[in-house]
Amino acid sequence: MTPGKAEIVRAPSFVYRPTVDRSQPTALFCEAVPVIRLAERYGTPLYIYSTEMIHARLKAFRRAFRSVPHTLCYSVKANGTLGILRLIAREGAGFDVVSGGELERVLRVKRAAARSVVFSGVGKTVQEMELALRAGILLFNVESASELRVLAAMAARLKKRAAVALRVNPDVSAKTHPYISTGLHKHKFGVPILEARELYAEAGRHAFLQVVGVSVHIGSQITDVSSFQEALGRVANFVRELRDSGHDLRYVDAGGGLGISYEASDRNFSEEITEYARAVIGALHGLEVHLLLEPGRSIVGAAGVLLTRVLYRKTNNNKRFLIVDAAMNDLIRPALYGAHHDILPVVRSSETAEVADVVGPVCETGDFFARDRQLPVTQEGDLLVILDSGAYGAALGSNYNTRGRTQEVLVQGSKARVIRRPESVRDQLRLEMP
Repeated sequence: MTPGKAEIVRAPSFVYRPTVDRSQPTALFCEAVPVIRLAERYGTPLYIYSTEMIHARLKAFRRAFRSVPHTLCYSVKANGTLGILRLIAREGAGFDVVSGGELERVLRVKRAAARSVVFSGVGKTVQEMELALRAGILLFNVESASELRVLAAMAARLKKRAAVALRVNPDVSAKTHPYISTGLHKHKFGVPILEARELYAEAGRHAFLQVVGVSVHIGSQITDVSSFQEALGRVANFVRELRDSGHDLRYVDAGGGLGISYEASDRNFSEEITEYARAVIGALHGLEVHLLLEPGRSIVGAAGVLLTRVLYRKTNNNKRFLIVDAAMNDLIRPALYGAHHDILPVVRSSETAEVADVVGPVCETGDFFARDRQLPVTQEGDLLVILDSGAYGAALGSNYNTRGRTQEVLVQGSKARVIRRPESVRDQLRLEMP
């Protein structure tokens, strides 16, 4: 890298820049804030999110789908921290929730946002249905015959009409990790189209159910847009069939699942979202429906990093380890999915490289962030960032080994604010009785 020249790590927000003292190495910035300053102020491990990147990605979605009526319903499960939800709500987006708890989060941030909430998930309880009906959500994505009947009974008891779409299972491969693929008949999600025909007829006979759409979601971290096109092509044919049967369908919920690149890529997000939009819009051409989209990872994934400090260097025979203060309870994706995350030093102080495992302090062999990864030589006390951790990072956090949930900060320009305080042992023990 040329001295004095900035280098983009994740556009537009994470950039290596020269430090104030030009004699020192370049260092990583989040927007206008040096990451090293965040470590000094808040400690580690620490989740850092960029407002600028979240704004940019929401804007890219709106631009790509501007030719059709649509609503972005951000998938809360990707990252449900209230500060993130508030930021997204201010941008006018709706929300996709899969639990009553997620709905409560949305209502805490903006109660009026309920009118743009889609409630998905295979195991909605009667209490969750009641909460959603009283809140006045936009749509229930129903996933089974039993759920349909329970929802009808609850709606009748409350004398509130429930707007419903059936989530159909199109038997289309998402070409992604099997744990996050949902569109095949062997998966627990959705209703086969043959069965859905009968359920739509049943739903149409209920006085307190209003059939308004069809929903589909085939998985997560999908990078091959042909999977979306194939699934939505089947949905489009089904919508036409249902309309011929007398159903007034206004919505198609295309779900989420658009993947991101977890490694450096020459493609920018605008190109990727444009390709995705072409596939979705093309498959639904001529239907004249209002499109619901449920992006999550593609909005916040690259907008967050996990900052961690090297505690110890260790060598077992010829095997090198960098033991850091973050752990699998903070970011479980590598252990759970074998997921790759790029790891970079915050301050570039070494031109030489080494191969090492980056591991945490939790008492599990699966507590790792990288294995046999080539990295700049790193010393004890140095700071590292684990990139693309904004989605399914903090959201999947736990208290394993009685470790506190990680503090989170949101950066906007030259300012940073805490959106989740660090969790103490006292916080964890508060609900327990000896």
